[in-house]
Amino acid sequence: MYAIRMLPSLANLGKNWSGRSWSVHYSAAVKSLSLEEKLGLPARPKKPLSPYLQFCKQKFNVLSQMNPKSSFKETSQKLAEEWKLVDSDLKTKMMSEYHKQVQKHPEALQQYYNSLTDTQRVQLEAAKKLRKENLQKIRLNLELKKTGKPNRPTNAFGSFVKDVYSKTTKGSINSHGKGYIKEIAEMWNKLTPEEKAPYKLKSEENGKKYQRALVEWEEEMVRQGKANLIRLQSQPAQPALDESKKRFQSQTKRK
Repeated sequence: MYAIRMLPSLANLGKNWSGRSWSVHYSAAVKSLSLEEKLGLPARPKKPLSPYLQFCKQKFNVLSQMNPKSSFKETSQKLAEEWKLVDSDLKTKMMSEYHKQVQKHPEALQQYYNSLTDTQRVQLEAAKKLRKENLQKIRLNLELKKTGKPNRPTNAFGSFVKDVYSKTTKGSINSHGKGYIKEIAEMWNKLTPEEKAPYKLKSEENGKKYQRALVEWEEEMVRQGKANLIRLQSQPAQPALDESKKRFQSQTKRK
């Protein structure tokens, strides 16, 4: 369990990810760059690893090389078993040293930030802000997908692209090259207004369906008290929002 916490990026990769040994994946994970290192700044002092994680870090490569066909889960279980056999006095000593490092870490971190120039601090804060915003966008998109928000339909050109692909034999269009969209765009530009009309009509019809579905979804979000997910112009006044949320919670409890 602890090993999976240590390397969450590897926890769900499966037994034979990329056909390479787990030791390679472990090495790649532990060598991932921090935000400071990505900006070309000096490495920030890392938070001390607990005794168990130190043990895992030391033993993981050895075990994965001895058992290259083992999955990450199996290797983690083996680590847990071996940790139980470690001498209790050694564990106590490791824990004592760990607590000392934890107490020193805030001071080391402060010294690190004090050592940065004003320009480096501004650069780091801007990067942190951008990372936070990107994370918020990812969470919002996941929430929107979870709640079943309708997907915006493609425009007339997008419908034409799909139509071209559905009628194209393999190899007649270089679909894997950088210029494949340009090639289809040239085909689109050569169409007459009459030839483009069906695609535009289809786009308009899909747009109307999307707007109706979007309104229904937004009404449902308001009913559930999730008005923060909908467009600003669709959000009701706060009293109405509170009342709608109470009704939804009451109905949910009855079920």
